[in-house]
Amino acid sequence: MMARLVLIGTFSAMTRLSVKALRLYDELGLLRPAQVDASSGYRYYALSQAGKAETIRRLRALDMPIEEIKRVLSASPEEVSGLLSAHRQRLRAERDRHDHMLAAITRLINGEERLMNYTITVETLPAQTVASVRRRTDLAGVGATIAEGFGTLVGILTQAGRHPAGAPFLVFHDVIDADNDGDIEICIPIGSPVAATASVQVGQMAAVTAAVTVHQGRHDEIAPAYHALTAWITEHGHEIAGPPRETYLNDPAVTAEADLLTQVAWPVR
Repeated sequence: MMARLVLIGTFSAMTRLSVKALRLYDELGLLRPAQVDASSGYRYYALSQAGKAETIRRLRALDMPIEEIKRVLSASPEEVSGLLSAHRQRLRAERDRHDHMLAAITRLINGEERLMNYTITVETLPAQTVASVRRRTDLAGVGATIAEGFGTLVGILTQAGRHPAGAPFLVFHDVIDADNDGDIEICIPIGSPVAATASVQVGQMAAVTAAVTVHQGRHDEIAPAYHALTAWITEHGHEIAGPPRETYLNDPAVTAEADLLTQVAWPVR
């Protein structure tokens, strides 16, 4: 028995997916027409595809990325539960990020904080011996990844009977944002080398000339410091000469969020 076919416009009205969306989902392999007329190019859909279309519509309304929806459509019920849980966690992280931004705006409105003017200088960051770990993370996992990395490094130093020889810092080898994960290097300066392990590297970090500023306040509000640095570098005729680094100048365990100090340094030439 042949499946009943309808034109894309009719299928769009039935499923509440726009014709534009259906064409996009065809191109991306998410929901292909049951038949395409070779001479006219008209797309026809089977009525039996309406259930799949409704699943796609519902998940897109929940802001699930198309690649994740593809995985849901081919997954077992147990796998679907895991994929939905992972997306729920992403939405929670995004909600928390927006809550932080709303709170920051409220503090600015109430005069509890002021917009920061960043003082930028060019400094030579000295060479130093560091213990470090490299990790790859997405934006939602940055905090947990950094905490895990520093925990690993502190454990190695403790076992060796050593103490940090300077403030801990990160090197961002990639841009990490809402659309891209990336590579970060988590570093602790040490006075003299300790034994490296399979995951912990020990080596010399070369001296660099960098444009430097200091951000005061929550770390998730540090983006303006980067914007100020990149604008200053361009305006003063410098070129970026390496990945940026963040050095944590006080201890978040004993420092109020409003008083946290983070040095942001971007190598230049």
